[in-house]
Amino acid sequence: MSLFSSIAIISSPLSHLGPMFFSSFAFNLLLISRPSETVTINIPSSIDKSAYFWTDYDLTGQLVWPGALLLNNYLSKNVDILKGCSVVELGSGVGITGILCSRFCREVVLTDHNEEVLKILNKNIELHQPSETPDCVGLVAEKLEWGNADDISRILQKYSGGFDLVLGADICFQQSSIPPLFDTVEQLLRFRKGSCKFILGYVSRAKIMDTMVVDEATRHGMQISEVHGTRSVVGNLEGVIFEVSLH
Repeated sequence: MSLFSSIAIISSPLSHLGPMFFSSFAFNLLLISRPSETVTINIPSSIDKSAYFWTDYDLTGQLVWPGALLLNNYLSKNVDILKGCSVVELGSGVGITGILCSRFCREVVLTDHNEEVLKILNKNIELHQPSETPDCVGLVAEKLEWGNADDISRILQKYSGGFDLVLGADICFQQSSIPPLFDTVEQLLRFRKGSCKFILGYVSRAKIMDTMVVDEATRHGMQISEVHGTRSVVGNLEGVIFEVSLH
């Protein structure tokens, strides 16, 4: 018996772009939850094709990246850390990680800065709202640009209890985005006075980025540590799970 039900996800059909992209019209993403179980997330060919054309020139958030497989695999093996939690995901893209988390968390806020990506997120949220409670507020999408003081303030005012977990799946690939990312993470963690942690599914693409991520976390007064046993090859690249918390 599978730990999760199947999840249908809308994303951009760009599987031809190479091994780093996991999206296609009929793609099954397998996640190991326990040694004898698998979790299947379906991207079926029968879903609303119009959503595939919600694309603009920045396709970053409109694809399922390797780090989502890495982080979802880790979370599905460690569901106890999700149960009853309030979670905010940064750079949610099509929402595959946050939607999985919603099976266990009391509240999941999916965020992205791109308006087109937010349309896709909201469409995927609609697909996964419980039919008996279509207006359920446990899974929502919000605009959040990293480092944007107004966006961060709005999120923290609206979700005044803060969050137990901050999640990020494969969101470190542009050097210019790393300082505002950790600015944002620091504010989210400090809002809960240290009772919140950041779980990052990181995929290594350049040594300079590997160093920058660790350096930025340290500069923001955070401790970053590799979760034992999570280093693996995903999408022909090396990936690892990091836990980040305030000193």
